[in-house]
Amino acid sequence: MVSITQNNPFRITGKDIKSKIDTCSITRNQYISIAIVLFFAFLIRMYLSQFEGHGFDISIFRTWSRGVYLTGISHFYQGVKSDYPPLYIYILWAVGAFYKLFISSSFDIHSPVFTILLKTPAIIADIATALLIFLIVRKYGSFKLAFLSMTFYAFNPAIIYNSAIWGQVDSVYTLFLMLTLMLFVSDKPMMSGVSLALAILTKPQSLVLVPIFALFMIKKHSLLTLAKAATASCAAFVLVSLPFYLDTSIFELFKLYFSSYSQYPYNSLNAFNIWAFGGLFQPDNTVFFFLNYRTWGYLLFSLLFIYVAYIITQRKDDKSIYIASAILFFGFFMFFTRIHERYLFSLFAPLAVAMTFDRRLSYVYVLATITFLFNLHFVLEETKTGINFPNGEFWIPFTAGINLVLFIYTIYCFSSENRLKEG
Repeated sequence: MVSITQNNPFRITGKDIKSKIDTCSITRNQYISIAIVLFFAFLIRMYLSQFEGHGFDISIFRTWSRGVYLTGISHFYQGVKSDYPPLYIYILWAVGAFYKLFISSSFDIHSPVFTILLKTPAIIADIATALLIFLIVRKYGSFKLAFLSMTFYAFNPAIIYNSAIWGQVDSVYTLFLMLTLMLFVSDKPMMSGVSLALAILTKPQSLVLVPIFALFMIKKHSLLTLAKAATASCAAFVLVSLPFYLDTSIFELFKLYFSSYSQYPYNSLNAFNIWAFGGLFQPDNTVFFFLNYRTWGYLLFSLLFIYVAYIITQRKDDKSIYIASAILFFGFFMFFTRIHERYLFSLFAPLAVAMTFDRRLSYVYVLATITFLFNLHFVLEETKTGINFPNGEFWIPFTAGINLVLFIYTIYCFSSENRLKEG
């Protein structure tokens, strides 16, 4: 277990990254080593971004980027069918504008350069998240420990695969989620609430963090502070979303969130979770012991949250928010129906922090990386070959079984006598 440095306060000053690193007493050579690692992690991702990726996902990002640039933000959802919330559409608009103005005046959406540009925001978010992990861990431990944690995330093959090869954007909302946690622990509740709103405006999966965030807010701050944070969060949500709904109603956004979850009424959308034991793409209204799969998913996750909340109330330290968040994201992947294989992505950033407090979690980090990479690779290959996952093959429930064991072990580490302590 890592000892905590009490006289090394962690404050977000609003200055640039180098200034923040300097407050952690990092030497010039250490600063250079951080830059080198992150630069090489960036170069590896940019090299891999030239690969084809997930054909369907890339094609819709191309269409949305071109669509939002040509139709304009206020008419985007009326002119283009999209189930993504507004924040990432802003990013696609910026990518499309850059591509149109500087690379292809004809806006050739099939250009390999355009594909690389579409993957770049997620790649940048990966690198930024790795740096946030360093800053968070550095608050509690040594430079070496923070540097290793950052490096393990920056070169995590599953993280690289998802962003640079597949071309998905889970790293963007994960960046906002980690910023949310860091700002909260740094006693910036309003800024933390704004960051959480931005995460939700990027991907709906970010809603998983809301209950644990609210619990920590209630535990640590007054009701007035909680109300201020909620107000700041709602204000950011409305201000970012409003330009897309000037001609309609912002309440249309809530329909978008609902429709994105209701599109695929199946138990598992290629996710190797508990529902994979019964086969992938089974209707989630199938009844099992008097309840359907979907209801079981809600029930199991609710029980998980109640248990995590109980443990949290017994602790005084804020840093337990990282392992608690990791468990909830893991549970979201394992229990909910209609889950894609990529939804395990958000586990790894908070887990990279938590494993520096409890080294047993490093085993979870490594093995979950392997199962996640395995899941991603076979789904991506399936889309290229057109071969569906053969339900009944041993490696589907086998991998799901490993994930279940890792999930249970993570809860055990969270609950055991060697849990996080101050000092």
